[in-house]
Amino acid sequence: MILRTLSLLRSLQGAGDTLQAARARVQLACDYRWLRGEMRQGLIAAEAVRLADGTPAQAVLLAYPATPARLAGGRWPEDPEARERCFVAGTHACRAAGAPAYRTLESLSQGLAHGAATVLRDASRLQYLLDREALRLTWRRPERLPEALARRLGDGRAPPGCFLLEVRVPGEREATAPDGAWLDRRLDRYRRILPPTTR
Repeated sequence: MILRTLSLLRSLQGAGDTLQAARARVQLACDYRWLRGEMRQGLIAAEAVRLADGTPAQAVLLAYPATPARLAGGRWPEDPEARERCFVAGTHACRAAGAPAYRTLESLSQGLAHGAATVLRDASRLQYLLDREALRLTWRRPERLPEALARRLGDGRAPPGCFLLEVRVPGEREATAPDGAWLDRRLDRYRRILPPTTR
């Protein structure tokens, strides 16, 4: 196991990379796999959006009950109007929505399970989204959620509030439901058309 771990880390370490950078890459891959698994419950928004670099995109919306544990992850104002104006971005948005916070050994075991090539690919997919400011979490009152998402939240009891995770995915709107494979295809297509120095 130790030899396999060292082999994985060597595979992930490029020239000049530190062990900490290799571990961070595994963590990015873990976060991406969580996001990938959430896509099936997403709803594609009707409005077209853009990434921070101007790339046309569509927003996939994911809703989560704003449980006390999730609310504890940030400094959300008490006033509902003020709270709805706040947001969390990047990997913090995934964590606040419920992505597990892997510890180092758990992250490395994830890397061992999937292999260095997959880790590098998944980490670069999430990095693409982070670089283009494509992840944002906001708080919404249930009545302000899209109706289709409000129905998916549950058991008929309206929660005191909901978190809405917006994932901006490059490309024009398609008549298809989002899932993990769809997310992979969209990101890989747009990552391939970028000049190598901007990947």
